[in-house]
Amino acid sequence: MKRLFLTLIAGCLVILSFAQNSNLRRSVEQGIRRSIELTQNANYKDAFAKCREVQALVIADSQNSNDPHYDLHYLIAKERLRMYNRIRRSDASKQQLDLMESYAKQSKVDTLMTDLLFAKAQYYQVFGQSAQSMENYRQWFSRKAAGQDVETTDKSYQDIVSQAKKDGNTALANSMQTLYNNWKDSIQAAKNAEALNLLKQQYADSQQSLKEKESKISTNKILIGILGFIAVALAVAVVVLVLSLLRFLLKNKSLKRSLNLANENNEQKSQFITHLSEQTEPVLTDIDQHNSNPVVKKDVTALRSLFNDVQTYVQLEESREELYPHKELNISDFCERVMEEAKANFKPEVEAVVKAPRVFIKVNEEALQQILSHLLLNAGVYTESGKITLEFKKRSAHTGQFIVTDTGCGIAPEIRQDLFKPFKPIEDLREGDKLGLPICSLIAYKLNGELHLDDEYKRGTRFILELHER
Repeated sequence: MKRLFLTLIAGCLVILSFAQNSNLRRSVEQGIRRSIELTQNANYKDAFAKCREVQALVIADSQNSNDPHYDLHYLIAKERLRMYNRIRRSDASKQQLDLMESYAKQSKVDTLMTDLLFAKAQYYQVFGQSAQSMENYRQWFSRKAAGQDVETTDKSYQDIVSQAKKDGNTALANSMQTLYNNWKDSIQAAKNAEALNLLKQQYADSQQSLKEKESKISTNKILIGILGFIAVALAVAVVVLVLSLLRFLLKNKSLKRSLNLANENNEQKSQFITHLSEQTEPVLTDIDQHNSNPVVKKDVTALRSLFNDVQTYVQLEESREELYPHKELNISDFCERVMEEAKANFKPEVEAVVKAPRVFIKVNEEALQQILSHLLLNAGVYTESGKITLEFKKRSAHTGQFIVTDTGCGIAPEIRQDLFKPFKPIEDLREGDKLGLPICSLIAYKLNGELHLDDEYKRGTRFILELHER
């Protein structure tokens, strides 16, 4: 009776443990589905938070039940891999892939090892490693089709290709189609080889020993011909390789000389402009101090501005690959401050509007202010009435846009394509040297961003500065 009672208790505990595991798996699967829904709206922050939440549940249950739950950890790592693949984070994706491999091996579940090969294939496919991707697709399908006959394997290939096309996964469809074609070729080659061997066998049986000798001679000739062909092909390949290498070395040497010459020319140009500015400044100062004519003073100011802008542009061009240092910035307060300074130059009939949420981004404040101040200054010059708006929009977890919009006269279509090109012809230097926007464009590049004109906006002018966090 006692033994029966203990057996019943043990059975109840097993059932309870199974129910708990089922509930835990259901929670993990629901969390992953929620994460997928969040990423469809580019809400990666909440999606990663949801993964951390379900992983905490798994860890807590492992501590209570002594069950490591490798399969559930594998599913969570797989979801993180999917998100990192989508936002092109190669290092983070590789880390999750390594975790998945560790969990799959520890779980000793064959289906996880098979799924791991598919995940690897997708990872290599996303980050442009086609050969590794194709090899993992091949291994993945080999495991799935293990033990199947030719007809079933053929149907499996076609089902996967059809489903991939239906899901819009062109890369998977193309990869599997290539593997399918190679497999069909190998099957056909095997059939051909089998038929050929059968014919040879029949021929050998009918001709007996003499025919066998002739067959051997023929085979030897074929081998010699193949070896000869391979030798010739290898010789040709070596010659082509050597010629290509020599051509590459000569071209590389020429390119190196051209690069060195270009660097020297840039350095000499920069030194010349700096020297010219230093030599011209005393003359301009002397003219400014000893001449009361307002027209002359305006010309002196325009020349001084031209020299400063040219020197600034050249310095930015030389250091364009050196990104600015950055720190956390309160966007709402920053935009309010920039607009407050800029609206002093607006006409009385113009309304200043700021639309910036209270968010923080990492950026170089001084460089960003230089761009926005210039755009707002230009907007103030060409806007007689209406409003000038400074707006910030978060486009994704790591991308934001600063938008400056005015209701002014707009920009003529024929000059839009040259807005960001430096050193354009200047009709009247006193009206500006046309280097402001090219300088802003270079600063935007050094901020890991891009400045462009919104060609679709027709009620004035709209510039968009798009920045990407590093």
